[in-house]
Amino acid sequence: MGDAIRSIQTPDVCIVGAGPAGLTAAFALGAAGRRVVLLESGGLRSSSDAQELNDGDHEGVAYDGLAQTRHRQIGGTVNIWNVPVQDKPGAKYVPLNLKDMAGWPLSWKELRPYYVEAQALCGLGPFEYGAEYWATPARKPFQLDRTGLTSGVYQFGTAERFNRVLVNMLRNTESITLVPAAAVVGLIVEPHGNRLRGVRAVDGNGRAFELMARAVILACGAVENARLLLLAGFGRKVGAKWLGRGFMEHARDFSMLLIPNSPELFEVASFYDQHHSADGTLIGGRLALTDEALHDLALPNASMTLFPRARAGRGALNRVLLAIQRAAGRKRGRYGWSQVRSPANAFDAFQIVLNLEQRPHPWNRVELGSRSDRFGNALPRLFLEWTEQEQSSLNRLRNLLGEWFQTAKLGRLLTTESRRPDMNAHHHAGTTRMGVSPEDGVVDIEGRVFGSDNLYLAGASVFPTAGFANPTLTIVALALRLARHVDASLGIRA
Repeated sequence: MGDAIRSIQTPDVCIVGAGPAGLTAAFALGAAGRRVVLLESGGLRSSSDAQELNDGDHEGVAYDGLAQTRHRQIGGTVNIWNVPVQDKPGAKYVPLNLKDMAGWPLSWKELRPYYVEAQALCGLGPFEYGAEYWATPARKPFQLDRTGLTSGVYQFGTAERFNRVLVNMLRNTESITLVPAAAVVGLIVEPHGNRLRGVRAVDGNGRAFELMARAVILACGAVENARLLLLAGFGRKVGAKWLGRGFMEHARDFSMLLIPNSPELFEVASFYDQHHSADGTLIGGRLALTDEALHDLALPNASMTLFPRARAGRGALNRVLLAIQRAAGRKRGRYGWSQVRSPANAFDAFQIVLNLEQRPHPWNRVELGSRSDRFGNALPRLFLEWTEQEQSSLNRLRNLLGEWFQTAKLGRLLTTESRRPDMNAHHHAGTTRMGVSPEDGVVDIEGRVFGSDNLYLAGASVFPTAGFANPTLTIVALALRLARHVDASLGIRA
């Protein structure tokens, strides 16, 4: 492969990382007629050699670790998605909202057209996430007047949209070269200038090579994007104040149990189960916080999913849902509960899964550690904390939810207040945040690294804030926007 790479004419763009961000940017640039080389350290199948490069250390909260929360393979972490979607691995999609993007230099209105485009690329339905759009006489959201709650939906999409469909589209685009098992180990920066000449990489046979390009896009995830910049010495350059800092994960709280006022709630709540809409879009209702509650009560953004608990004496919930799955012929995880013949008799409570945003803090960061990988580069070290202030905000939200559920006559909330959230959503964000200047970010509004003419970053690493849920839809929207800017910056096509 090293010889094949050397024979490639200098591309317009070299993209590092073939996850959703890199695949999307490559697809959009290839469609624009640009010559693109996409380098991915993994292959079509999972490889222990590739996963070994995800090694690293972490300190702070209980965490699965850097090796378990990242994945090197064509398609990136979509290969380890775990939400069942029509018998296939998938994920829940939702965009950021206006509140989520309040600290961004890029407005929600500017991003919206790219969200619409991203919906199609991800294999989703129309860009609609409000409950009323999807409500039917058979499945209706709760009445939540006089509370700080509202309803919305997730849309569900499969991993194969990226690791199969989009990959095949790239392979059928003549101007795009996808190179698997090519681990980028360094950036080639001009000694006295602001331009990146290209990247250094090692192929699957251990042969080193260099690839020059007119522009480079790093799309390796929040940990690796920061690590490659730090290894190249960008920690001493413009924009170093935030480089590696502001790492964010999504907190998931399992401390709350809703005891319904009436067993009929299990039938009334069917909107909140995974189901197909009239147009075939696979959706599932969720409870959310109103804009007024977020603003007036200064709450972190959050979303709640309802999963029923089996009534005592009728077996464990997993056993009930296994029967549902067999009847439906599908693997739905904890979804599918609304298909039970008599849910009022089958269930006695709702487990509430609360997805919660984590705000960016400078002390949550990625640094270069003391251990090295097999190429001699320092491995990353992650510092991640959940502060007492964040726990206090979570406890306050729990108390408010208890009041609002009673106001809406839904039921009584039981809470284990001392319980800390689980930080293992595997949704890395931050570390190379977007800003208006090097004082508050690492990249500008177009995704270009401050102090560089032709180095760009894609993915959730550029998020100044990260909302509460799977970031893939926003990642894809930003990658489409970035590709359009990079295409324009390169000028007239050869």
